[in-house]
Amino acid sequence: MVTRRRVWPRLLLSVVLVAALAVAAVLQWDWVRARAGDAADQVSRWSTRLRVTALTLPEAEIESRSVTGESAAALIVIGAGEEDAAFALIAVAPTGPPSLVILPQSMLLSVPGYGEFRLIDALRFEGADLAALSVTNQFGVRIDRVVAVPAGTLATAIDQPVEVELSAPMFAEQDGTIQRVVDAGASEVTPQILETLLIVPGEGDPFEFLQRQGAVWRAVMAAVAARPALADNLLGDAGGAAAADLLVTVAGDPDAVLVTVPVERAPSAWPDTVAPVRDRIDGFIAERLGHLLIRPGVRPRIEILNGNGRVGATRGVAGILVRLGFHLIRTDNADRFDYRETLVIGQGQHNEGPAREAAAALGRGSLQLEVRAPSAVVDVSIIVGDDIPTEEGRGS
Repeated sequence: MVTRRRVWPRLLLSVVLVAALAVAAVLQWDWVRARAGDAADQVSRWSTRLRVTALTLPEAEIESRSVTGESAAALIVIGAGEEDAAFALIAVAPTGPPSLVILPQSMLLSVPGYGEFRLIDALRFEGADLAALSVTNQFGVRIDRVVAVPAGTLATAIDQPVEVELSAPMFAEQDGTIQRVVDAGASEVTPQILETLLIVPGEGDPFEFLQRQGAVWRAVMAAVAARPALADNLLGDAGGAAAADLLVTVAGDPDAVLVTVPVERAPSAWPDTVAPVRDRIDGFIAERLGHLLIRPGVRPRIEILNGNGRVGATRGVAGILVRLGFHLIRTDNADRFDYRETLVIGQGQHNEGPAREAAAALGRGSLQLEVRAPSAVVDVSIIVGDDIPTEEGRGS
């Protein structure tokens, strides 16, 4: 009897525990179902919110205008070409991030048909096309499109104040005195001031100007990313619809690179001129613009000499050969001006191939090889004779 009395309480306790566990399980399941329902509702709300957000962004426009999977480049030139101008090369590669490369207006280079001048001088001589040809000659890269944007267009295209952050204040001459235009640091500027910051060198050195241009281009790219139609406002009227698509692509890519050509001060008669850093420029071009190289490897160096005495005799020849990847390093007059036939001279037997290529590209003249005393400076010399039409009034 004693044993039975001890068993019954234990059984009763077990029944109570089982019932409690069952109730807890039911309650737990209801809680889990409730939480799952809340989670599903939350996911649904997130999904709806993302869909609504997508409808408010210009994603469809960016995708339809995106230039990806190909190699393309455009030179954008903003300004009149006296002393106030900005140059930027925008490029999209088949692989890797797109880029915007700032080209200093005071950079010394060989201007085809003229000799050594600044990039802004090429713009002043003949306009944006000659500036683009000079860049191609300097770096060996092709430029698919050239867009010349008149002064005042940027101020009109960017139709509202923009925030720009400067590392140093800008001083410029206004009304005959030097005045502070914008302070250092972040500030909101009008579109007119934004364009001034981009194209006017001001009183600082060329490196301060480049840093300022970088800050302005970052602001412009941010504005275009938010409103892609601004690219059309900036470039469209200048015939740059395709370039506008490139600009939208670069601005809309979070991995896009904004850089300046590596330059250093150059000894020159012009103040504040710069030149590419010799031991860095090849690596820079290969890394940033390698997909645009016309002729990978060492380019044949050429000189073009005026042998007929007419103004503009060398300009057309330079345009043909530079676009084929030849590197024009010297433009000058020949020893005389009575050459009837153009001469293409390979400087040494090892330069016969480039000389033949140049002669074939010109489609006239005679080919010679200098084997007794070949030049160590150029690979091919071209003396332009009377048999090549002259672009009158242009170059030498």
